[in-house]
Amino acid sequence: MQTFLAGPLPDNARNLMRRLGYGEHIGHGGQLSYTKRISGEVYPHYHAYIEDKNGGIQINLHLDQKPSNLGSGAMHAGEYEGPLVEKEMTRLRNMVSSMSAPPSSEADPEEKKGFWGGLFG
Repeated sequence: MQTFLAGPLPDNARNLMRRLGYGEHIGHGGQLSYTKRISGEVYPHYHAYIEDKNGGIQINLHLDQKPSNLGSGAMHAGEYEGPLVEKEMTRLRNMVSSMSAPPSSEADPEEKKGFWGGLFG
């Protein structure tokens, strides 16, 4: 499943993915991607490829249920659609959106002075 998150983003793609609970994964041919475990085991896990594009990022997400046998000529066993992938993609979009939201306007109207300014005023 693919989605595009338009910029401006609150951080670079690497830091965003880490803040969303994903770790870096170096795959076949040295390609960088990101994974997030669903349980304490290695599988199943979410697997995302990220591409910087037009000031935002393109996320290509799938669910790996088991290790792939790419070396034996078999096809990849990832699930690119379905309720789990859709739910995770929605979570990613919502989290990035909430990180990008402007700060609340309920700030203290009094000017902040810092620690020492508050003591000696």
